[in-house]
Amino acid sequence: MENEKISGKSTEPHNESDTPKVAKDIKQVESKRQSELHELSSNPLIHANETQLESVVELDLDTASESKVTDDSEIVLESEVSFDNATNLSDNNPVESVDTFYQDICQKAEKFVLQPDRAFVSNELASLALKISEGPEPDSEIAKQAIAAFQILRDEFEDRKKTHYEELNKKRADNLERKKKILKQLSDLIEAQNWTATREIRSMQQLWEQIKLLPASEVDALNKQFDNLIQEFENHKVDRLVKKLQKEEENLTLKLLLLEKIKELNGKADHASADFAVLNNELQDLQNQWRKVGRVPLDRNQHTWDQFYATLDEFNELRYKHDASYRNSVEKALQKKQKLIKEAESLLDMKDLAEAAIRVNKLHKLWKKTGNLPQKEENELWDAFKAATDAFNDKKSENLEELRAIEQKNYELKLALVQRAIFIKEGDNSDNGHQKMQDLMAEWKKIGPVPRKKSSKIWKQFKEVMDDFYNQRREHFKDVRKTHKENLKKKNDILEQLNALVGHDDPAVAVQEAKKLQDMFKVIGHVPIKLKNKVWKDYREVCDKIYGNYRISGTDLGMERKLTTEGLDPSTRKEVIGSQKKLDAMIKAISALEAEIIQFQEAKTYFKPTNKGNALLDDLDNKIATAKNKLDQKHAKAFELKKTIDLLKNKGSE
Repeated sequence: MENEKISGKSTEPHNESDTPKVAKDIKQVESKRQSELHELSSNPLIHANETQLESVVELDLDTASESKVTDDSEIVLESEVSFDNATNLSDNNPVESVDTFYQDICQKAEKFVLQPDRAFVSNELASLALKISEGPEPDSEIAKQAIAAFQILRDEFEDRKKTHYEELNKKRADNLERKKKILKQLSDLIEAQNWTATREIRSMQQLWEQIKLLPASEVDALNKQFDNLIQEFENHKVDRLVKKLQKEEENLTLKLLLLEKIKELNGKADHASADFAVLNNELQDLQNQWRKVGRVPLDRNQHTWDQFYATLDEFNELRYKHDASYRNSVEKALQKKQKLIKEAESLLDMKDLAEAAIRVNKLHKLWKKTGNLPQKEENELWDAFKAATDAFNDKKSENLEELRAIEQKNYELKLALVQRAIFIKEGDNSDNGHQKMQDLMAEWKKIGPVPRKKSSKIWKQFKEVMDDFYNQRREHFKDVRKTHKENLKKKNDILEQLNALVGHDDPAVAVQEAKKLQDMFKVIGHVPIKLKNKVWKDYREVCDKIYGNYRISGTDLGMERKLTTEGLDPSTRKEVIGSQKKLDAMIKAISALEAEIIQFQEAKTYFKPTNKGNALLDDLDNKIATAKNKLDQKHAKAFELKKTIDLLKNKGSE
């Protein structure tokens, strides 16, 4: 019957004989639901710690438990009263009373599912379900809807309860793993015999106490194992402390022994003939041994150190008395430190607080670099130096507004330098740009400090611009170097061809081919500066060989035969040969001048451009101009000689 009512389906009228069957069905449904709840709650992770589960709820409801019980009792009482009222009203208005009966049950269910006590809610919902099963027949649509709504509320609640128990199970399982992990860490620490890890142990204990929700069956065993490990650590910690105290006593004995040795060393130093180079080395060795010895008992620590410093001061006094070189070094260090004290005192009179702030930091660094003095004098001078710097720092604190204004002005100046650097970076990658960047860096160093919060940022901006500039510059000259290497290859190829012409069978033909190669050599650009002189030397040598072969090859005889075949008379042939020799000499002079001009022009390219005058550059320009004038004159004479030769040949052929 319950299934039929809750599903909202219409039912046939039943007689009294059907009642036992309906009751039996209701009991089966309830029995099944209770069985499911029992199976879920009997899960070892839930059942084993049921009390701990409910404690979570109890903590939240502790202050309202009394009112909750009262309210719940009232809700149950109201439910019973509603049921009785519905039964009583059934005689007056059956349909209306049945609807009200099931609606009241649904409303009560809506209130129950909001309660945090899941066990209480589950029982009350089961009670309401029993009332529905025993209630009047739901003939109207309203009653059926109320029963359906009740079933939805109950199912949703059971799903939430099941999810809640599953989450608790998971939480218990996770906490169990966490505690096992802590046990593993603690066990590893003890196995490693790390008896000084007191802080780590304390942290583990705090974390252990924070983990509450666990399977009850595991709690006792876990706590027992943890307590045993903690006890083992504590026992060994006591042993370690005892050993530590014993070690401190041993260290005290060693340090007292070292003090005796230093005192013996002082006895040897109290002589004018003492070798302080050897004695000082021995003292340094004893000091190193002292530093290696560990702590001594706390109540003897200060006294032991006072004895140590006293014996060192005694040695230094004896050395100052008998060792002239040491005395001179001490006096120099004394003078330096006295000078630093005066500079520190003069900081109070400086008008530029920002510059003075930088200076005080530099003075501290210089003080550390200055040699040490005997302890007494060192302490006195340090007190004076520190008093002077503290006085300046007090003044700086009193004039923070002025200092901030100076620093802000410096910041603006450095911002302007950043903008100038960006302008140079975007417009000039040459050596001129490099010099400009170096000038900016020099200006940057002259500007005082900027606000501390902005210091790193403004420096980073400036440095990024500088880095970008030099990266671009490297890329630019990388391309230039690549071009120079290509030019070198081209010139070497021409040199190989010229060398091949040196052994040519016809020197005259070799000269003509060499001239073509010379023209090609001239138009090729610069080569790497380190190889410039070598390439030029090789070029001149091979050209000299080609033209030398031409001069000694007996060209006059060949020309005589050639002119004879052309029908020229001997006198004309002689004049032609004479003019040809002059022309050859003129061509050689022209080649020499052209080569000289090329060399001068290449030499000019290696001078850096400048706005100021350059005597060497001016001298090269004058030499180039003079050579070009001579070259023009030679060309004119060569032209006249060619013209003369042509006239002689034409005259002779007539």
